Amino acid sequence: MNIRLIATDVDGTILPRGGTISAATRRAVERCRARNIPFVIVSGRWIGALGNVIAQAGTADMPIIIVNGSAVLGPGGEVLYERFMEPEHVARVYDTLRRFDVQINSYVPNGLFCLNTGVLKRPSTLLTAYTGEGRMVLDDPAAFEREGLKRVYKLEGLTEDAATMARLRAALAETGALVTHSSPRNVELMSPGMGKAAALRWLAARLGVDMADCMAFGDNANDLDMLECVGWPVAVGNAAEEVKRAARIVADADVNDGVAKVILESVLEEEIP
Repeated sequence: MNIRLIATDVDGTILPRGGTISAATRRAVERCRARNIPFVIVSGRWIGALGNVIAQAGTADMPIIIVNGSAVLGPGGEVLYERFMEPEHVARVYDTLRRFDVQINSYVPNGLFCLNTGVLKRPSTLLTAYTGEGRMVLDDPAAFEREGLKRVYKLEGLTEDAATMARLRAALAETGALVTHSSPRNVELMSPGMGKAAALRWLAARLGVDMADCMAFGDNANDLDMLECVGWPVAVGNAAEEVKRAARIVADADVNDGVAKVILESVLEEEIP
């Protein structure tokens, strides 16, 4: 295989739940760099929550795709590409989310705005993990509607109640927005035409790489469009079944360095030490 660009999701893919980026993954990054193969992190997270991931992985000198493909940032943090939700989708989605007892998150360029954070059992832990040291405005409806509904990258609903989530997803399907998720307890909303695939296509074109020569790794529904647009889609072993069905390769699980194994053994034809 002639792989010229590698893109990977973070949570549940190169970062096991509660874990860290492994030595094997760091070696894969280093070996890709030696072969001039860009290693691109593609995450649903806001940039403020990716500092430790970037540092651990050793990808500070490479572009990064954030918030499900809403923006591509250069190595210095400069915005190379940016897409926002259409105002009508923002309005419909926000109106729908408010009808349910869920936490509402709005990802915008200057931070994360959150409402109804008390609905989750461990809200502070979750928010810290997904925002890092960036700006976060909690439970301030006026600020949310003043700043959190303009230039929106992504809206999100969170609940630990499965029945509520099922009803919410059904209602959101009527808004005309793009509906996806990265876990059983969240739903993520963007406008059609946005997503990880759109950002990756843009970046590959900028780098002069054909999508047929790209490999992408993922584990959940918000990775599907990215996997479907590349020549070599790979699901980690812990991925959702729908993601595995879309994959050309099913790797080992995240906790067993599935991403690193495929890169080192299959792409670079090297042995893992």
